[in-house]
Amino acid sequence: MRPSWKITAAIGFLSLLPARGAEPDAAPSKPARRAIVLPDNCNTPDAMAVLKDGSIILSVPNFTDPNSPGVLMKIARDDAVSLFCKLPLHPDTKHVFPMGVRQAPSGDLYVADCQFMDDKPGNSRLLCVRVVDSRADKVEVVADGLEIANGVAIRDGYVYVTDSATGKTDAKETVSSIFRFRLDERNVHIKSGGGDPHLVATMTTKCQEIPVGADGIDFDEAGNLYVANCGDGLIEKLVLSRSGAVERREVITPPGLLKSADGIFYDQASRRIHVADILANAIRTVDLQGHVETVAQDGDNDGSAGQLDGPSEAVVRGDEVIAANFDRVFPGCVNTKSEPPFTLSVIRRPPPQKSK
Repeated sequence: MRPSWKITAAIGFLSLLPARGAEPDAAPSKPARRAIVLPDNCNTPDAMAVLKDGSIILSVPNFTDPNSPGVLMKIARDDAVSLFCKLPLHPDTKHVFPMGVRQAPSGDLYVADCQFMDDKPGNSRLLCVRVVDSRADKVEVVADGLEIANGVAIRDGYVYVTDSATGKTDAKETVSSIFRFRLDERNVHIKSGGGDPHLVATMTTKCQEIPVGADGIDFDEAGNLYVANCGDGLIEKLVLSRSGAVERREVITPPGLLKSADGIFYDQASRRIHVADILANAIRTVDLQGHVETVAQDGDNDGSAGQLDGPSEAVVRGDEVIAANFDRVFPGCVNTKSEPPFTLSVIRRPPPQKSK
């Protein structure tokens, strides 16, 4: 039987996370907000890819109501919302749950399909949506055999995907993994039990209540890889060689300043990593020295006025931060109700406030 904590972790990621020390101060003033309202069949928006024209591709796994199949939506520069494409259902589970999404230089989209709801392990996939003339064409399977496919990043001809829980240590700590594939690879089956040549690194998560490790993932302009350790609420930096081997790694954030670490996005203009602190209902930034600051934080609400409502990822578009509101309810989190409207929060960026 598949361990039930994997299902809890994949849906909630951080549902039982206890408070750990001090937290960054909330932003001292409320920045200007507005909400982008999604259709009712988009009940759990998750991750985003910012395109060159300023539009956004949004993944919607629809965990709150899986009767609505997961889709990719498009948010135009003027915030108009439309369907970008439907995705093929998994042939065995008959579901699709798109999560992490990023665009390759070719224009194609790479999407993590998190098939955690099936009773059998190893059904998660990495998909490629071929894009022709700015429209979705065929969808191809890059890899299968993943456990909890989650975050996606692209750099120098490779696509990287996090697998948030792939095993346990003798001390019952969670092991998670980061894999990479050439952008032209297709139909790869990940070897279970380790030893797969596509494995870049593993991550260990000490938190017993939330046994979920590698989650959000992104690169800076120098090619350094940053990965969110979800259960432990940390951001780790990995320095990679040309061959993709890890030459050096370090945790850059002090313990306790991030209550949770879901999706991340590196903004080259500000040289800051935007982190969705889903449990605290906040968006934080982390500079490359590991200083944590608050962009926005809200109490319990429905997101209708542009407030954060359980954010899972935040991206930067011009002078705006756009957060996807996952809007799930977990014990101990700020959000107490999952309800329409289902929204993205658009936040005009104020000067960030450094944490104490």
